[in-house]
Amino acid sequence: MLFKEIIGQEKLKKRLIQTVNEGRISHAQLFLGKSGFGTLPLAIAYIQYINCTNKQESDSCGTCNSCLKLNKLSHPDVHFSFPVSTNSRVKTKALSDDFLHSWREINLESPYFDLNDWHRKIDIEQKQSLINVHESQELIKKLNLKPYEAEFKVLLVWKAEHLNVQASNKLLKLIEEPTGKTIIILIAEDEEALLKTITSRTQLIRVPLIEKEALSSYLVQEMEIDSEKAQQLAILAEGDAILMRTKMNHSEEQDFFFQLFVTWMRACYEANIEKMHTWVEQISERKVGREKQKRFLEYALEVMREGMIRNYVGKDLQRFEGAEGKFMLKFAPFVHENNVFGIMELLNEAHHNISRNAYAKILFMDMSMKFANLLRVKKRTFVS
Repeated sequence: MLFKEIIGQEKLKKRLIQTVNEGRISHAQLFLGKSGFGTLPLAIAYIQYINCTNKQESDSCGTCNSCLKLNKLSHPDVHFSFPVSTNSRVKTKALSDDFLHSWREINLESPYFDLNDWHRKIDIEQKQSLINVHESQELIKKLNLKPYEAEFKVLLVWKAEHLNVQASNKLLKLIEEPTGKTIIILIAEDEEALLKTITSRTQLIRVPLIEKEALSSYLVQEMEIDSEKAQQLAILAEGDAILMRTKMNHSEEQDFFFQLFVTWMRACYEANIEKMHTWVEQISERKVGREKQKRFLEYALEVMREGMIRNYVGKDLQRFEGAEGKFMLKFAPFVHENNVFGIMELLNEAHHNISRNAYAKILFMDMSMKFANLLRVKKRTFVS
């Protein structure tokens, strides 16, 4: 993994490169941030740069023996540890080594993935994963060996908050009493879930969200998405490459939700029972299904949030553009302090009830009639 292959994070890349060139590599480091911010690819690119035998000014060479092996995540001096569980193939005492092939595959497909993606990859979606004490014992054995060919032995622990207590204590001992030329890099999202004794003994590297401009540029250049759509996706992604991918995959669904929402709001504002009934029949069709109905309600909540932002915050935090943005110019005035809490309550309650198998036609018709009243609530005016 080269630094140039990582989306954005230019300041942090420069800082990591500087620590290597100035010989200030801490033996224990904690990369803290959401998976979608690029914590894992940043850590891998950092490890590759450390062990590159022909370092360039701003990146690894990508062609030396060390780089070629790390590109395939098969370097003998770089060890990986990550949450696992038993599955149809691994029956007992699951270890990271049992899943190394899958680990390499998912990273080579895209290093921007989260725990749910990993669980699907190794077929443990219905289980909890962890890093157990047997794993830590294996890691100790590996790190007690001399490096095969690199200057440093490296241990990368992904999702370190999934270390159980026994494994955490073993790792703490490794951090406190490191063997020569050993680097331990932990990657985590939840700092509070880690032992305080571990976080206090590691150099903390906070990985911020990815810049909107970097996400937009990536979508245009690498994914060949038009500029306007790329900018909208970059805003919706909130600095998270995984969320950006999800939003991109759901763009067709979002277009459907947008048309559905517009039709619904027009019927409600007109208090047209016939149009409401037609809309309820559409969203209650079997092909839509409960999960899609829930996602529509989540989309509706986003629209209401956008309305409040446009009314009371200003342009800086607006997220809707294009056809949605034009619609919001007209719709936003109908979402205000006198009705927004009632609207939010209705949407959240409907989401909850759909999850509990409520009868969709009755639920959506009842909600539509209540919306008809809420949209006609007047905005409070103040007398000066």
